[in-house]
Amino acid sequence: MEETQLSFRRDLKRKAEDDKVKEIEVTESTPVIKIAKQENDAFKGSGEIVKLENKKLQEVVSKTAVTDIKMESPVETDSASAKNNGALETDSPCTVLKGKAEDDKIKENEISDIKDSNEIVKAEQHNEKDEEVASTSTTKDKTESSSVDDKTDPLGYTKGDEFTSEIFKIQIHNLPKFGYSDFKKRLNSLGLKPNKVKNPNRKVAYVCFRNEPDRQEAIQKLDGHVWKGKKLCAREAAPSADPFLEKKRQEKNQESPVSANREPESYEDAQKRLKDSVVPLWAMDYTKQLQTKTEKVKGVLKKLTHHQLVREQFRQMGSWKQDGMPCPLLPIVPSPVTSEYRNKNEFSIGYSQDGKTIKVGFRYGLYRDGTTSVGDATNIGVVKPNVVPVIESFERFVSQSRWQPFLQQAGTGHWQTLTVRSFDTGDVLAMVDFHPRKLDKCEITKAKESIKDFYITGEGKDVDIKSFYFRLNSKALEDYPKIQKIYGESYVHESLLGLKFRISPEAFFQVNTKATENLYSIIAEWCEASQSSTVLDICCGTGTIGLSMAKKVKQVIGVEMCESAVDDAKQNATLNDITNVMYYCSKVEDVIDKVLASAFKASTSPSPSSLSQCLTASQEVDSTTIENDIIAVVDPPRAGLHKSVIKVLRKSEEIKRLVYVSCNPENAMDNFVDLIRPSSSKLRGCPFSLEKAIPVDLFPGTRHCEVVLLLTR
Repeated sequence: MEETQLSFRRDLKRKAEDDKVKEIEVTESTPVIKIAKQENDAFKGSGEIVKLENKKLQEVVSKTAVTDIKMESPVETDSASAKNNGALETDSPCTVLKGKAEDDKIKENEISDIKDSNEIVKAEQHNEKDEEVASTSTTKDKTESSSVDDKTDPLGYTKGDEFTSEIFKIQIHNLPKFGYSDFKKRLNSLGLKPNKVKNPNRKVAYVCFRNEPDRQEAIQKLDGHVWKGKKLCAREAAPSADPFLEKKRQEKNQESPVSANREPESYEDAQKRLKDSVVPLWAMDYTKQLQTKTEKVKGVLKKLTHHQLVREQFRQMGSWKQDGMPCPLLPIVPSPVTSEYRNKNEFSIGYSQDGKTIKVGFRYGLYRDGTTSVGDATNIGVVKPNVVPVIESFERFVSQSRWQPFLQQAGTGHWQTLTVRSFDTGDVLAMVDFHPRKLDKCEITKAKESIKDFYITGEGKDVDIKSFYFRLNSKALEDYPKIQKIYGESYVHESLLGLKFRISPEAFFQVNTKATENLYSIIAEWCEASQSSTVLDICCGTGTIGLSMAKKVKQVIGVEMCESAVDDAKQNATLNDITNVMYYCSKVEDVIDKVLASAFKASTSPSPSSLSQCLTASQEVDSTTIENDIIAVVDPPRAGLHKSVIKVLRKSEEIKRLVYVSCNPENAMDNFVDLIRPSSSKLRGCPFSLEKAIPVDLFPGTRHCEVVLLLTR
């Protein structure tokens, strides 16, 4: 028995000494936690192995505890030890008891070491979990930071899911002299499919495509292509920066500590800034406004006399007699109304300056200048009273809507613009522009129907809106209707010079009805038309100019490319019992020569019932429907008439009188020059002479006005 106990005790002592040596080695070389980590790393990716190690440690603790309990029965323990070890009995009972106490202490230390080791492993596992959480948090922070960067990056829009042709853009250099339509025709003749042509000039042109293959095809065909004696150079082009975000980035880089801590803008200052944006002459007396606009028109006419293609003829004519102008400038015609005069307003849907309050109104400035905040439109002085309830109700609607206002700089939101047309007849038409983003057709329809619910049975049911339309502002869903009526009448009406005019949602109609009556009266007077005259109404829109003169002339022929506007013109003729009108639905340059060719062969009068009709470009005009006395009236968009139209007007010498109405005479400068310059190989026909000009104010509070010019030959 004693020999067995002695053998067992010696074994334990030897094990304790070995463990102590190991402990000393660990202490001297490296911290225990590092060794535990190294062991863990050796089994990297095996959480199950770590668990297995823990289980083994627990088993050791358990076995040691059992051994400790069995030591209370020395006989059984000694027998077991004797069988296992074959030890000899040499110690006395006292020595055995002393050895047992030492053994118990050794076991206690051993168990403590095992528990400590177990705790180290647990601590290491916990640390690894913390590192994993920290790593996940860091990844999340990086993702959020990346998201924020994309929203503030001027090129962030090119990295999103929404399509932009800017990423498939090319630049073309070494261009000859060309017109915009000439350039587009050249691209089409090469079989190219441009998505967008960006303001080409004689130095460089930028063209965007819908995909990379189309872009590469364009570069291959255009690089080295010879056009008008010039060898073109085509290369890939970088996408343009978002103007708003680029402006903000520049402001941030240039921001000083003083500007960064400046006081918030007061309400009064904000209102002033809003008025400066919408009606920049609001603080100026109206008489002074008229003087300012007159001087602006004078500047345009003086510039015309110095144009290199016509300055010699004006020098010979003695333009100094007209204060340096090519013709007499009559006194400006003021607007009969100077406030609450606009029958059409396009309101931005966005957020006020606090960035939280939804607002339907006017922007404080241009997007490209770094402004997106929307201000109150009701205090500007141009909006009619019956439009205010429409604005306020739509603000409430959007505030309650699950779809948010459109934010171009963030690439979010859907409600974009609210157009409201309000006429003297009391009719009000509203149309909202909606950007679908990633919404499917079902969601878009739900958004459209939510407007109907709000205004038919909801809070907006008492707001007087005769017609409400929904317009989808995207090319992505080509099979979804671009414009749909939500509820109400299909059209609204306005009265002008005793006539009634039907107006569709997208049709052009002058924004100041009362001042337009002054404008049309001057046009009719300068035409000097008679019952034998034919008025050629170019860019006729809804037919207002021609119809206002129809009862005083032989007949009216209108040309307009907007199909809905031509439909309105036909209906307007019917509404006013006018039968001596005819309309072409086409681009002016595609049909003007055909119309005039038929006009010059006319010899007899048509039957009145055959005239109120709409013709397409492919149909011929009956030569018996037009007399030879042709008077042309042109009222083109801001860019002016196409060069091909000018060429036809020049070579059609039967047109002795031309009334040109311009809403932007600076842009129409080339038209004026081409109409009056001497004949050349490219511009045949007798030139017109500029007889007189007169400004007509349709836009009080702004720097703009209409200019009417009379040209004869």
